[in-house]
Amino acid sequence: MKRAILIITLLLPLYSIAQDKNLQILQEAIDGRDLASITILNLSKNNLTSLPAEIGQLKNLKVLNLRRNELTSLPSEIGQLKNLTYLGLSYNDLTSLPSEIGQLQNLTVLFLGGNDLTSLPSEIVQLQNLTELNLGENNLKSLPPEIVQLQNLTDLGLSDNEFTSLPSEIVQLQNLTGLDLGGNNLKSLLPEIGQLKNLTELDLWGNKLKSLPPEIGQLKNLTELDLWGNKLKSLPPEIGQLKNLKVLDLRRNELTSLPPEIGQLNNLTELDLWGNKLKSLPPEIGQLQNLTELGLSDNKLTSLPPEIGQLQNLTSLDLTDNDIPEAERQKIESWLPKCMIIWEW
Repeated sequence: MKRAILIITLLLPLYSIAQDKNLQILQEAIDGRDLASITILNLSKNNLTSLPAEIGQLKNLKVLNLRRNELTSLPSEIGQLKNLTYLGLSYNDLTSLPSEIGQLQNLTVLFLGGNDLTSLPSEIVQLQNLTELNLGENNLKSLPPEIVQLQNLTDLGLSDNEFTSLPSEIVQLQNLTGLDLGGNNLKSLLPEIGQLKNLTELDLWGNKLKSLPPEIGQLKNLTELDLWGNKLKSLPPEIGQLKNLKVLDLRRNELTSLPPEIGQLNNLTELDLWGNKLKSLPPEIGQLQNLTELGLSDNKLTSLPPEIGQLQNLTSLDLTDNDIPEAERQKIESWLPKCMIIWEW
């Protein structure tokens, strides 16, 4: 007779019971169950400050959700959960991880965002089946060199940390498809960024980048590139090599012009240039035949090239906070009769 899969969600009293009482309830809940039948355990939002050592007795546990508690540490017994595939620890108060974390050989997803981590244990390299690792909103300045051995990793989140340069280890993670480095203090990118041939989404928002290396053009599979809130003054011509790019976010930079190669982005559907210093657009902008949304607000434009009228799929054009005179406005409206043009908010 097959054993039924047991899913447990424990919502412990948050206000009427002290936090140490919550821990006692958790211990009693574990003790009172058929431990072998528990495969999914949801303990999110319970004000837990610690976990009992008995957590290690849940030998068949596959999913453990501990998001949004107040955990400051994990017991070493966490390493006994050999069948765990998903571990959610986002938004706790963790300052470190036990070395036993490396014993979770079947783990594929590890969420650690929103903690107070300043480093990772070298044992993390033992998580050879890991495909998704989120470390956003911590206090990381570097990554352990051993992380390059996580060759099955496809999604790496490092946003809102304290990186000042692209960790060299990252460029060796050849299977990455998603990389989020937004909200750090990056001033430049390594040319080796071009080695991440499988990247489809690259988030670099909220950094201090003044330029992009020409090697950015080697990311042929990129579909989304987010660069808002940097200090870019220009784009390399190689940007035109990103033939699969669909979304390009360049808001709040310092661009004064766009390279003609921008017109080579044939699959682009969204281009946002709000808050730059553009005085004109290249005629090649009219080659973006799949463009549906174009944001040009808060620039220094006084006109648009007639080629803008070739954007027959354009449904939204934002031109607020520019200095386009009425005569030019009428021209633009005649070129794009089916497009919603926003002049003022």
